[in-house]
Amino acid sequence: MISYFIYTLISLGCSYTVYFLILRKQKTFQFNRFFLLGSFVLCLLAPFLEFEVFNNVPSISKIPIQTFNGTSDVSQSIEYLSIEGVEIKIPAQHNPLIYVYLAITSFLVFRFLKNFIKIQQLINGKYERFGKLKIIKTNDSEFVSSFFNYMFINENQALNNDDYLSIVKHETIHCEEKHSLDIIFTELMICIFWFNPFVWFYKKAILQNHEYIADDKSVSSGIDIENYSNTIINLGQKEYRIPLTSGFNFIQIKNRIIMLHQSKSSVLNRTLKMTFVSLLFAGIFVLSCTYKDTNEPLLVVVDAGHGGKDSGNFNEDDREKYIVLQITNLLASLSDEKVEIVLTRTNDEFLSLQERADFINNINPDLFLSLHCNAHNDSSIKGTEAYFNPKHKNAQTSLKYARILVEHQSDNFYNRGIKEAGFFLLKNTLVPGVYLELGFMTNESDSTVLSDKNQKEKIAKSIYEGLLKIRNQIK
Repeated sequence: MISYFIYTLISLGCSYTVYFLILRKQKTFQFNRFFLLGSFVLCLLAPFLEFEVFNNVPSISKIPIQTFNGTSDVSQSIEYLSIEGVEIKIPAQHNPLIYVYLAITSFLVFRFLKNFIKIQQLINGKYERFGKLKIIKTNDSEFVSSFFNYMFINENQALNNDDYLSIVKHETIHCEEKHSLDIIFTELMICIFWFNPFVWFYKKAILQNHEYIADDKSVSSGIDIENYSNTIINLGQKEYRIPLTSGFNFIQIKNRIIMLHQSKSSVLNRTLKMTFVSLLFAGIFVLSCTYKDTNEPLLVVVDAGHGGKDSGNFNEDDREKYIVLQITNLLASLSDEKVEIVLTRTNDEFLSLQERADFINNINPDLFLSLHCNAHNDSSIKGTEAYFNPKHKNAQTSLKYARILVEHQSDNFYNRGIKEAGFFLLKNTLVPGVYLELGFMTNESDSTVLSDKNQKEKIAKSIYEGLLKIRNQIK
């Protein structure tokens, strides 16, 4: 998330700088509108877009998937216990910045909806038709403004005929150009990306360009430029307008008067500048599309419990060693630059507990995860549960990871919580570790899930999503 913020800050900043330095004072208003809206959207979305050309470039942080193929004649059986431990309940831990973001976003969304409802109330009132516009007289604002084909004007506004015709023409152009869509879009983007300062600069630039377009087309329609300028001066001293509307007297008087009287540059000069700007933005967009999460991957050793001569739990149809092996192999297929999966075994082979512990300590991952299936004499008992070692130096970290992993199985199994245990691997490894029990083979509903190929894929994916959440919290 932090990397995304940095990339969008840089890309929006560069795009806005290009507009400010090259396009802002050019009378290429329609191109400016396209550039502002296009760059606004693409800079925010580009990091989520992927192109094949970039996928061919390997990430420098990528670690090849490793497997352990060692063999052993040791006849030590893997320790396996199905115990009723003490269930651990811990409160959810969330970054306080999330609450700040949600609070401000909620306020902005509430403000947007309030303003939208206010406009709806105004347009439901009486109106007079004038050409394409429906003119509504109100006491809400001294501004003259419009929202789609509705024009709002103060009922006490004293205007001569020339001023009135200039204003109507101006607001008609806002209506024809669908400027209200741009405003709604910009306000919604602010509700979501308010933390990016350039979003606010974009809003101001887009509104300013709207007025330039309306001014330019109004004068081009035959209205005298001097009379039109005087109308801007006479009506440009107001400070409040109806929110979400385009306003005749919204943008600073000085800028509009200067732009009205400014001569257009030559066609060649405008073409060269627009081409240059397009190339610059293309470069910014390509760089944004190459965005990658630069955080180091979460390295996880996943241990498929049992194997070989040790079948683990079983029922009439299957063996635990096969079920967890299939799920770990599916999980390994999801390994990527964010979560790197390393397996202790990829086939049905026996590995001693000590071999597994040595392998895990040699890899030194961020987490080791041992997958198992549970069993009980009472066939009604079902669900998933996780175990951690409370005496381990990384106990609190293991507890936090266990909670996340169990929560991500809630769509697959009943949540039996987190329990304490002193399993061999939990005691003899140096990194945070979790034993995850994926349902009870002795329970009919859990057994059905564990034996279904599609459900196994779903379990593997949910484990990956839990690991990804862990990675996002620590990296």
